[in-house]
Amino acid sequence: MRSFRVYQGDTVRCSFGPSERKEPTVADVHVYITRPAEKEGTALEDIEAALGSLDCVSHVEVNAPGNVVAVSYEGGKSEREEIKNAVEETGYEVSRLSVRADFPEERSLWDI
Repeated sequence: MRSFRVYQGDTVRCSFGPSERKEPTVADVHVYITRPAEKEGTALEDIEAALGSLDCVSHVEVNAPGNVVAVSYEGGKSEREEIKNAVEETGYEVSRLSVRADFPEERSLWDI
């Protein structure tokens, strides 16, 4: 599972379903957003709700003052695109995605 956090205003943490990870949940994607004028001062609840409704998302953390959302999710590039689209559909612009490296499962350390 992967996480997604949005930072802007007060930090909001929300978990969607049980995590299958044994280690602590780590944000796999940070989404940096640009707010339109009509959404200035909001706590980004709409982004949190939109991301929480995605099947691939297991955890969302919002930091409204920082305009960043951290998301834990299960999947790869197509799921990241789904996350980005969900944010844009709520009326925000995604200025940057900060993604942890993806390594194909079939590779081994000797392939590096």
